Amino acid sequence: MSDQFRPLRVLWRWLFFAMTFVTLLPLLPFFVVFVNYEPFFPQAMFLKRIWARLITWPMGVITLTGVEEQLGPGPYIIVLNHTSFLDIMQAYIAIPIYFHFVGRIGLGRWWLFNMFFKKMDILIDRDNARASYGSYQRVADDLKKGVSVAIFPEAIIPADTPKMLPFKNAPFKVAIEHQVPIVPVTFIGGWKLLPAKPHVWKGGRPGISRVKVHRPIATEGLTAADAEVLRDRAQKVIADELERHGHLQ
Repeated sequence: MSDQFRPLRVLWRWLFFAMTFVTLLPLLPFFVVFVNYEPFFPQAMFLKRIWARLITWPMGVITLTGVEEQLGPGPYIIVLNHTSFLDIMQAYIAIPIYFHFVGRIGLGRWWLFNMFFKKMDILIDRDNARASYGSYQRVADDLKKGVSVAIFPEAIIPADTPKMLPFKNAPFKVAIEHQVPIVPVTFIGGWKLLPAKPHVWKGGRPGISRVKVHRPIATEGLTAADAEVLRDRAQKVIADELERHGHLQ
């Protein structure tokens, strides 16, 4: 799309974020209750899925999902490549099981997101060893309860997405420690619709974005020494999917 359409793309981007707040307003009283009381967490997840659709569909963002294998009740550790500001919304639309998100500490500074991370989802501060340990203890507690967790192992959105940064080891160590499967998830095309820094100047646009939920990678019998092999295997699954769509060529 040529530069003559950039004002329209910028306007679309601002309208998208405005839609995020406008659609939250009627749901806010329910969220305030649901995300603060554990028995209502499943209802909060249901509302998150509705909210994601209320934001994306009217703005012309269509999420097409492929699932390689039907997922059982879990728990799983879900690892996703981080590509755009659409990722979290598309995860709620595409991933068919209940899960909690693990997000970086910066999200807690935004009231819109902070209310979700107080008790339901999990914030992680990778620059604070003690706080990071506490966060992964919460991950462990969720897994013991049978609750899956979703995390972006790159930690940030790469500047040259869809190329990926190296995955962090921690999610894979935790998966092995608790002998739960890894589920790789590939986001395909979202960076073209709602890019993050340093590409925000491109604005945004409606369109189709794809999500591929891959079959689980078993961890039974693996030990801590296998964490890097497991990490590389999961990242290769995602890279191969991006390559198949011509995005890493």
